[in-house]
Amino acid sequence: MQQLQHRVEQCFLLSEQYFKQPFARPEIVLSQRLSKVAGSANLSQWRLRFNAHFYAQDCEDFLRHTVPHEVAHLICHALYGRVKPHGKEWQSIMLKVFNCPPHTTHRYSLSEMPMKSFTYQCACQQHQLGIRRHNKVLQGAQYCCKQCRQRLIFQHNS
Repeated sequence: MQQLQHRVEQCFLLSEQYFKQPFARPEIVLSQRLSKVAGSANLSQWRLRFNAHFYAQDCEDFLRHTVPHEVAHLICHALYGRVKPHGKEWQSIMLKVFNCPPHTTHRYSLSEMPMKSFTYQCACQQHQLGIRRHNKVLQGAQYCCKQCRQRLIFQHNS
């Protein structure tokens, strides 16, 4: 956690030097919750959440790319307000301030993550849906098979 906090601080110092203005420091959370995202920036609560699983998977890459990615979201919001999450303002911060390629997705392996899945059936096959889509079904969303175009029906937890 100390390395993570140090890297966040470095990113904020680079931002302050580049934009010649101070920025409030965010709350930093190292989340143990299983998720496919490497990190997230909560703009309204000024919080950075990082995925502990991906951090442990490749600490060096995480500190070099993921941390600046999320800090750039906060800096972008502080400077420009509500803009596209990975728009030209964010991309500019990634390139000019952090000297990082503005990639919008991570390349960490999802294969080692024990994800809960839910089995659904259509007319032609079974489908595995993740927790997010399953919860949307519980709220009324419907998903259809791309092959037979039939609605997916919940069968059981996997």
